Amino acid sequence: MRLKREGDWLLLGRGKSSEVFRIGNGEVVKIFHPAVSDEMIDREMTAATLASSLGLPTAAPRARVEVEGERALIYPEISGISITRAIRKQPLSAASLLRQMAGLLHSVHTPSASGLRTVKSVLQTDIDYGPAPERLKSAARDYLARLPESSHILHGDFHIDNILVSGSGLVILDWAKAAIGAPAADAVRSEMLMRFGEGPADPVTNIWRGWAAGQLGHAYHKQSGLTPDQLSQWRPVVALAWLRARPPVREKAFTRYLNKALRKAGLPSFS
Repeated sequence: MRLKREGDWLLLGRGKSSEVFRIGNGEVVKIFHPAVSDEMIDREMTAATLASSLGLPTAAPRARVEVEGERALIYPEISGISITRAIRKQPLSAASLLRQMAGLLHSVHTPSASGLRTVKSVLQTDIDYGPAPERLKSAARDYLARLPESSHILHGDFHIDNILVSGSGLVILDWAKAAIGAPAADAVRSEMLMRFGEGPADPVTNIWRGWAAGQLGHAYHKQSGLTPDQLSQWRPVVALAWLRARPPVREKAFTRYLNKALRKAGLPSFS
């Protein structure tokens, strides 16, 4: 199906990989930038459809289309604001929203699933193509191979800009980085995104980021039943994999975080 951009389309958001427009009739179109791979678009469509079929609060794409030669997906429109905006509007709601976010992440991890790449393969590829020295890569490969296998759906990019606060509750967006594997890997990545993801990195915000990451991690631990040790065993490889494409936000703090996780796992340090 091919669409033509119309003058009354309203731009709702713009990110690193796409732009989203309201196109009427209760629908939005997500137009991907040329650099985005077909594989990522296919994965988003497959994973979002799978998540919706499992009863998770998300929107399944209705169609894959072209908009004047650009690849796109059509989704039903969901009215709401991101958790980021909700916290900015009502800062005292932060703790409650973070607890709800942890519960939502646990609900994502509850059902078993298939049909997506494995999180171990994702981490392995990112470590192999990342900047770590070969000695560390080799040790990390062996460590990763020993970690437990699992078959749960993982979002892969679960952060406060990818969750909407709607009239019916929280809704998850953007499944392009989804995978199958151990829930702890996804939970650790979510905590890392809170601490070190894109966004302001001034001293006051960094203190808030640390507090929010702690709130999220503690609430997830309570709701999922996973122990801190079960979560922390994934931290060195998730952090090491993130080096492949991580933007330079709080670089020194992230390196300290990474090396602490590596030392705890008995792995060589990153320098």
